[in-house]
Amino acid sequence: MSKFEQVGVSYLYNANNIKEANKSFHYSCNCCCNKGIHLDCDHCAIDQVHSMVVAFFNNAHTSMQRK
Repeated sequence: MSKFEQVGVSYLYNANNIKEANKSFHYSCNCCCNKGIHLDCDHCAIDQVHSMVVAFFNNAHTSMQRK
């Protein structure tokens, strides 16, 4: 995992909700594309962690609604 990905993943782990996770993810994607990093999107750790974090928040939200 590159240093860029490590930083992006760290921001995702520090997100407090889906909105913050999405904002961080989109910022990382924008930086990757516009600053010449050009990671392979299919193997991007930031993308994988974003999916996991969003799933966590969705699961937590669903669990809260059931109670």
